[in-house]
Amino acid sequence: MKISLKDAHTLVCETLMRCNVTAENAASVASALVAAEASGQGGHGFRRVPAYAAQAKAGKVDGTVRPVFEKPSPGVLRIDAQHGFAYPALDLMMVHLPDMARTQGIAVASIHRSHHAGVMGLTVERLAEQGLAAMMFANAPAAMAAWGGRRPMFGTNPIAFGVPVGDAGDPIIIDLALSKVARGKIMAAKQKGAEIPDDWALDVDGNPTTDAQKALDGTMIPAGGVKGAALAMMVELLAAGLTGAQFGHQSSSLF
Repeated sequence: MKISLKDAHTLVCETLMRCNVTAENAASVASALVAAEASGQGGHGFRRVPAYAAQAKAGKVDGTVRPVFEKPSPGVLRIDAQHGFAYPALDLMMVHLPDMARTQGIAVASIHRSHHAGVMGLTVERLAEQGLAAMMFANAPAAMAAWGGRRPMFGTNPIAFGVPVGDAGDPIIIDLALSKVARGKIMAAKQKGAEIPDDWALDVDGNPTTDAQKALDGTMIPAGGVKGAALAMMVELLAAGLTGAQFGHQSSSLF
């Protein structure tokens, strides 16, 4: 089945609005999910719609709130998503942060009390398209153990980077999870009933597994071994400790 981007956006909006999401918030979320799907990141695209809708309907995420912000200093933007979707908060960030960065030379935005941040490469790309170099960090519910451990402590904790290249072409974008693969790929394999490579995750006993469900119940393998686990801890400290958000081991699953 093929569907136009416009029709896809309408379909996602209508689905979310039936589940206690305002039209404004639904449009923001739909834009992000459709853009993710169109960029080939299906794990953060349409596959998220059932979970997002169910979580909004159940109240896990508040689809009716609007993010609020303050500027405690000229180069700092602090956004409270108010337990709502992350995308309206990211849209609010885009309104203020570029001008702050141009005025100050550098600026930082922190977001707390938000839901899933989606494909972060698309967010830094929006900044790079405005001529700015950007880095983004996000922590996630615990899915990865500290090096040598078996209990999930850190999220897959993605890092994204974008930099413009002037008239030479599209911006350079880097977007990677600190697990060997993004957890969304394992979720996609589970939905398809497919096996996963045995070097993606460990089961609850710390053994390699090709079973997607056992992988989701166990722990993700960090990219680069101990180095990836160390970087995941760094992201926890930046994205949760610095912003006042929850650490990964305090958060419930986004699935």
